[in-house]
Amino acid sequence: MAILCLGSLQRLSAEPVMLRLHDDGSLDGRDRERLNLELGEPEIVPRAEADERTSDLLVNRPALRAFRQANPLALKLVDAMLWAGDELNYCDNDVLFLRPFTGLFHHLPESGPGALFMTARQNAYSLRSWHLLRYPRLRPPRRLNSGLIAFRAEGYDSDLLEWYFSRPELGFAPVWMEQTAWALLAGQVPCRLLDPLQVRIPFPGETPSAETAESTGIVALHFVLSVRSLLADYEDDSMAGGEPVVIRSLPAEPCSVLDLATTELLRRLSR
Repeated sequence: MAILCLGSLQRLSAEPVMLRLHDDGSLDGRDRERLNLELGEPEIVPRAEADERTSDLLVNRPALRAFRQANPLALKLVDAMLWAGDELNYCDNDVLFLRPFTGLFHHLPESGPGALFMTARQNAYSLRSWHLLRYPRLRPPRRLNSGLIAFRAEGYDSDLLEWYFSRPELGFAPVWMEQTAWALLAGQVPCRLLDPLQVRIPFPGETPSAETAESTGIVALHFVLSVRSLLADYEDDSMAGGEPVVIRSLPAEPCSVLDLATTELLRRLSR
């Protein structure tokens, strides 16, 4: 999946893309050989090296350290940001690009902190609506998805992350905790979301074809676990033609108590 999806990122980006991959501890020698062959010898950060380097950062962050040890998605939140330097440009390995594009990560302010994410179809956060009333410091954007990220290091608040992960009542949905943490960081800085007409999660039943991609304006699709089975239908290089499409973004809107309450109600009705 990484070879297919990250390969499409490299192949279809008008700007050169060099990859840094963070090993969650599952890669073996054969895996590294395949990744080197197919993805142009990316830098691969070994898990043991990452554990050693992050230990200093997390020495006074016990809750964040515990989350990193328990959840592989924390490598996005901690390790990727640490290795990135001044600005993180990140792509999940289940985001498939369908058309040539340009300007994917060029949406942050010229200076100062800033953030860019995908748009989700729902408020997929490990937060309840009443938490926004109880904790006024929480200001997540509406419908943020962390499959694609641009984030300036000066806006990265590890104190806020430690506060969040130290509160069990805010962790009722572990699968969404990493995304929630990014949303809380994004709520502290100028934030934009990629145009969902161009970059989004696929809908079941969509026809994977060049005509569909061109007529709808789709540039990339994020195959989250609930629609992962659709990915095999999109492995067609014939969709990757034409001139590069300029990626658009929109200002993020704040997620209100009503927004979260509506999401909660819709989840209950769908059960």
